[in-house]
Amino acid sequence: MKAKRSEIAKTILKIVATAGMLAIPVAGPLGVMIFSEELGLGKFEFQRLKKYNRRQIEQSFRNLEKQNLISVSNHAGKTIVEVTKNGHQRLLSYNLDEMVISKPRRWDGKWRVVIFDVPEKFSAARKFFRGKLKELGFTSIQKSVWVYPYPCEDELDFLKEIYEVRSFVRMIIAENIDIQKDLLEKFNLRKV
Repeated sequence: MKAKRSEIAKTILKIVATAGMLAIPVAGPLGVMIFSEELGLGKFEFQRLKKYNRRQIEQSFRNLEKQNLISVSNHAGKTIVEVTKNGHQRLLSYNLDEMVISKPRRWDGKWRVVIFDVPEKFSAARKFFRGKLKELGFTSIQKSVWVYPYPCEDELDFLKEIYEVRSFVRMIIAENIDIQKDLLEKFNLRKV
């Protein structure tokens, strides 16, 4: 049941964020969903909500408001719905949970070497950053040196931003590493 509520809330949050701000002439949260579909906003997400009943959707909508993830106000006979700062943070964490690095059909022969030196006072951020690198498939070649064979600059920038470690992280693109044979085997690659 909790997974259902979480999925509904996540979908509603994405719909509202996609729209930016909704001004709805209809009362009630279901109006938000209908309005979004009519404008072509979040159509995929809207389809995912159809499997839930109105009460479940409305309850999730109220919970999002209680958690300060969306704000709902009335102005000139319309209900205004917006994603709050906290809501945007939650959306970032959803993006983080769903992050994958696409692998090109052919390896370009370059290694992406990520080096970081995050101070002890940010140890929690360092731990989560390191864990996400591992989860994404990077391999550690030293304590704070990780390697990945495919382009991942955008994903790395996103991680640096979300964990607030930008000034402590560097990326080097290298064509050769002295442990190349081991890395080729680890990533199941052939030398280009």
